[in-house]
This record gives sequence, C-alpha cells and structure tokens, in this order.
Amino acid sequence: MIFLGTEQRRKVCECNVNYSPEGILHPDRVMDVYDLLYLTEGNWEIWEEDCCYSMEKGQVLLLEPGKHHFSRGKCTPGMRNMYIHFAGLEADGKEKGKGLWIPKLSESAGNREIPRLFEQMVEAFWSGGVQQELRTTALLELLLCELSVEEKEERQNLDPVIREILQRFYASPERFFSPEELAKEYGFSIRNISSRFRNHTGTSIHQYQMQMKLNMARALICQDLRRGLKDIAHSFGFYDEFQFSRLFRRQFGYPPSACRRLEKKV
Repeated sequence: MIFLGTEQRRKVCECNVNYSPEGILHPDRVMDVYDLLYLTEGNWEIWEEDCCYSMEKGQVLLLEPGKHHFSRGKCTPGMRNMYIHFAGLEADGKEKGKGLWIPKLSESAGNREIPRLFEQMVEAFWSGGVQQELRTTALLELLLCELSVEEKEERQNLDPVIREILQRFYASPERFFSPEELAKEYGFSIRNISSRFRNHTGTSIHQYQMQMKLNMARALICQDLRRGLKDIAHSFGFYDEFQFSRLFRRQFGYPPSACRRLEKKV
C-alpha cells in the first residue's frame, strides 16, 4: 500500500501502449518516477527489489521510484499493457495531509472506469495540443481516485443495482423515479428494492431524490440570480414554483427567495 499526496498536481511524464507478440522481459532499471502499469492481456511476473508481483489480465501494478524493477522471465506471448509514468510529490509516503492509499497490485474487474481512463490518458498524451498537460494531469487524478482503497471499499460496500440507480438520479434530476418504476425495470418487488435502497443510503427512494433535487436547486438559485423559480422548479421535476417553495422551506427553514437576498448582500 502506498500513500500518495493530493495537495499538489502531478506531472505526467509518459503514457503508452506496450504489446509483445513473442513475450519480453521487463526493463531492468531504477526510475525516478512512478510506473503505473495496467495489463490488458496475458501474464507477467515483475519484481520490485525482492518482491515479485504475478500480474494477470485486468490487474494494475504501481511501481515506486528509486526501487529496482526487473523480471526473471518473459511475459506470455501476446501480452498487452498500458502504462503511465508520473512524478512523485514530497508528501508521498508521509501519511500527512490530504492523500490516497493506493494498493501495489489492484484488480480492475467490475470497474469500467479504470481501462477507460488509461485509454483516455494515452490519447491525451499523444494527441498533444495546448491542453495536453492539463488533461493528462486531471485524468491521472481521476484514475488514482478509482484505484484508491477508500473508493474500492465504497464500491464493494455499495450494491451495484443501487449504485446504478443513484447514477440515474444524478444524470436525470428533472425526473422523479418511483419505487414501482425501478422495481419493474430491475426485476425486483417494490418491497425488495425499497429495502435495499434504504439499507445502503439510510433513506427512502423518494426522500433521497427530494433532498438531492433541493440541494442542487439551491446551488442553482445562488448561481443564477436572474433565472425564474418556475423554470428552476420544472428543471428538477417539481409541479410548479409553489410546490418547490413549500418543500424548499421545509428542508432548509427559509424560502428560495432568501437565498437570493443573501447572495446579493454578499
């Protein structure tokens, strides 16, 4: 497990795809940057100092700077990987301040974001352009978040069906999804899906959506002082501005108009 600081942005030094039809040895070297390797096909035993990592398809290995990396045997023929070399930060390994715990060897199975982010980083690095450094750095931060222990634990603890339902809520805040509709779509009883949702979120399907929509609407009210409450109400699936205002006051203790008065004073 490695602690990587997140209070500064990291420089991405190289991204590439590596394919070997016949099988190759890992380069025998000591690097001054991290080497993040994602095996998309085949098997490969890679050593870091006196520790051997037996990589299989779908695994991600993080090799540290300043350590000896090598292999004693060739990878399997047809091996393919994507790799990223990125600079370290002073905070790495110190377990102080903001940071992420990254496993040395990670499984990407079930997480489609990891291969997608690797592919996007390779494309961003080699396509160039004025935003190359900004794009690769931002993508690296997202990738490290996906690999972090906290993110992995959260994904493991969250029911995949509920995770997909939550993604739908945030992707379409103009809609209200009823328990009946969700139960029919996912092939569960209303009681079952309602119980699973409450177990993982601590609230009901209706309450979760209501709180989410009102929080998002409040932020929008403060950002756009000229936009009408009726339009905002409709954009989050409320019948009209009167229903919206009543529910808004119930959740926050003041009407939507109070947000704008406070914003104007600031």
